[in-house]
Amino acid sequence: MSINETMIEFVDSRREELIQFARRLISIPSVNPPGNERRVAQAVAEEIKRHNLGEAACHAKKEERPNLILEIPGGRPGKTLLWNGHMDTKPVGDLDKWETDPFDPVVRNGYIYGLGSADMKSSVAAFIYAAAALKEVKKKWDGSLLLVFTADEEAGGTYGADYLCNEIGLKADIGLIGEPVGIQRDWETLDLISRGETCFRIQVRGTQMHSSIADLVPSVNASVKLAKVMSAFNERMVYSYQPHPLCPQGVTMGVGVMLSGGVYYGVFPGFAEFCTDVRLLPGMTPEDVRKDVEEFLDQLRQEDPELDVHLVFEPPPLGYISPVVVPEDEPFVKNLKDAANRVLGNSPTFGAFPGWTDARFFDSRLGIKTIPAFGPGLLTVTHAPNEHIRVESIVEACKIYALAACNYFGEK
Repeated sequence: MSINETMIEFVDSRREELIQFARRLISIPSVNPPGNERRVAQAVAEEIKRHNLGEAACHAKKEERPNLILEIPGGRPGKTLLWNGHMDTKPVGDLDKWETDPFDPVVRNGYIYGLGSADMKSSVAAFIYAAAALKEVKKKWDGSLLLVFTADEEAGGTYGADYLCNEIGLKADIGLIGEPVGIQRDWETLDLISRGETCFRIQVRGTQMHSSIADLVPSVNASVKLAKVMSAFNERMVYSYQPHPLCPQGVTMGVGVMLSGGVYYGVFPGFAEFCTDVRLLPGMTPEDVRKDVEEFLDQLRQEDPELDVHLVFEPPPLGYISPVVVPEDEPFVKNLKDAANRVLGNSPTFGAFPGWTDARFFDSRLGIKTIPAFGPGLLTVTHAPNEHIRVESIVEACKIYALAACNYFGEK
């Protein structure tokens, strides 16, 4: 029996353990905001020790926001492969729309339902069991496997990957993040790109005054003006960019992701604003976006001389999150494709993650080329009620990760 066959057999023999551990992680709340990953981190650390993988080092900017790092040496010098998953989740949202308790991971018709099932506690479980398979079956290899489980990904990474890259530092030759890549089906793409992002506010000023006399004296309703500007943005705003073959949708703009204005009844609104996020393609910068937006605002000002409108970019990190690009000829990319083909019976096409992942920190801060996303689950069910994941895809993830690492570290 080949080492790859033995690796698959190992994962199959621990299938139920893997699923139960994924369910355990899902059952532990780690909602962000407000953010508290301590109990999840404890469960992860315990599972790591149970498999005799070593003792994970805990690094925390705040006590309740732990990050775990574990290096598993192969016994001989060589390359370092980094695996990363985040331990936090988005908030539950409207609980009335959940058909099950978000923290009671029910298995139904081959799926696990629960908050964080797809994003991305199942991947965290798969990474740990894949590491166990690698150590048990391969025993020795050239290089090291680096497990990095982060806090605070869902709120920007201040207490997670951002903190680790700034204060702790990591070294690796290549990284992989197990974010879900399915839109229509599991394992739809192997995402070598994650789009960047820039966020800004459009602010409109008007006449704050007693609302009862607004029709008796000159006045400008900031909220009404803002509504017209926001509508114009949604219908007419166009960004300039160089198309990319892995990002056929181009730029995505979230107009009015937040909206505010006015003071209270009886007060004519003198200020209103809406917030917008723009998903950037490789090569785009905030300066490019600023130029396009200011030109569009100038056009609106010419159409309406009363319009007092201003552009304000958010401070870091939301002001600019850089895109990540991993070359197709990166050796570990081939290992992943070959492993996926063996496990799934087909090889995923290359794609781009629609948003951003923690790869942006490892790539831009530490120079570690990091595959932004290749994990089980569907993006379409994340951040939404009744989040779920196909049970078998968790097992597939574990096998793919184990085989890819095994072959990346060589046949010896």
